[in-house]
Amino acid sequence: MKRRGIFSLSVAAILVVTLLLFLVCFQVRLNQSAIVFTFGQVRRVITDPGLYWKLPYPIQTVTRYDARVNVLRDKYDEGVTKDQHTLITTVAFGWAIQQPRLFYESVGDLKNAREKLSGLVGGAAKNVINKHELSEFISTDPKTFRLGGSKDGIEEEIHAAVKDVAAQLYGVDVPFLKIAQLGFPDKVTQDVIKRITAERAEKAEEYRSQGDRDADKIRSDAELARSKILNQAEATAIAERAKGDAAATKFYKPFKKNPELAAFLRELQAIERLKQRTTIILTTDNPIWRLLNRGLKIPGAEKPTATPKPAPAPGK
Repeated sequence: MKRRGIFSLSVAAILVVTLLLFLVCFQVRLNQSAIVFTFGQVRRVITDPGLYWKLPYPIQTVTRYDARVNVLRDKYDEGVTKDQHTLITTVAFGWAIQQPRLFYESVGDLKNAREKLSGLVGGAAKNVINKHELSEFISTDPKTFRLGGSKDGIEEEIHAAVKDVAAQLYGVDVPFLKIAQLGFPDKVTQDVIKRITAERAEKAEEYRSQGDRDADKIRSDAELARSKILNQAEATAIAERAKGDAAATKFYKPFKKNPELAAFLRELQAIERLKQRTTIILTTDNPIWRLLNRGLKIPGAEKPTATPKPAPAPGK
């Protein structure tokens, strides 16, 4: 019985200590910030994680805020460009509580913060859209297009207009901002399609012109190379013929002594060039006919004259 009583007292003591600790201390996590209130007035702001002491309720109370980045996607909103075209945009941005005390005093809670930030971003987006023409939002020309996240881009311009105001008025940091969707009414859509078609046609014509110029250059280079090769080949052929003629000159000298023999050899070469099973119709005045005639006389091959027999002696 005594042991049971001691055990019960120990449990009760632990519960009392736990309850007291719960009343006089609190924890701030790594991703949190906290405000300690004394009778409803801000006493201190805590941004570092750890275990902290406070007076028990209702003397002091603690309100914790999530210090992580929240992503908010704004609703569809309309804006008018500098050249009087209507754009429908949706902006997404991240926000995080940077100054808890200012946030509490100017905004109060997360729902009110979302509403105020949406209004701030929507107004800034309309003002920036009104400063730019439609071609800067949608264009195939990189020199004209400015919707991207470059340093001088439209998104960065909206971000810059929102970031400082959100920090000064609401104690909120806006680390990024993007145009999530971009749409157009029907009339503007037709204008955009016409604009894109014209830009693409202009770009296509530029490519075709460049292609024609390149093709002309390639053909010109090929023709020049062809002329050089033909000229070189012709020069080589003339040189080789000259060498052949010079080498053949020494063989022509014997034929000068007997022109008929030279003509005869030429005719024989003509016959050798004929293919097998070739049918040729010749006239009797054709030089080849002369070679086929049995009465052919080969130059220098006349039959020698027979030596006359001596007459018999008289009386025999």
